[in-house]
Amino acid sequence: MATPQTQIKLSGLANRLITDQLLSSNDTEQAYQTALKQRVPFVQYLVANGVLDARRIALAAAQEFGVPLLDMDAIDLTEAPTSVVVEKLARKHHALPLFKRGNRLFLAVSDPTNHQGLDEIRFNTGMATEAVLVEEDKLSSAIEHMQDAEDAGGGLEVVE
Repeated sequence: MATPQTQIKLSGLANRLITDQLLSSNDTEQAYQTALKQRVPFVQYLVANGVLDARRIALAAAQEFGVPLLDMDAIDLTEAPTSVVVEKLARKHHALPLFKRGNRLFLAVSDPTNHQGLDEIRFNTGMATEAVLVEEDKLSSAIEHMQDAEDAGGGLEVVE
């Protein structure tokens, strides 16, 4: 059976979603290309548009990249060092500081392959960054909650 020719070669998580039969190759390619055009992370696009459940994506990512999946519900975000990362960067790279250990900053992310985001946060904080895989919907909710806390006088701190 011949497969249609694609303009891009899917790898990593996108390929894993196809292999696990969570999405067809055509649906995955369309979602990937649309996410690129809209300049949003692939995982964020899939969840926001109801293409695939956040939990299923996170489980596939955990298996693909060999990283553990952390349940955001088990974290007390009031203790998170959110002021370490500028709110604009947290939103841009969809990464939320969870805790610090020495000169290491652990960031909740739904896409552990976003090395550019981790590198930019590393550069801006002067700290080594480590990705901690979490479900996209819970991460989005936590980032919004931190924004609400900032608007109320706490939470993420905007540093200029």
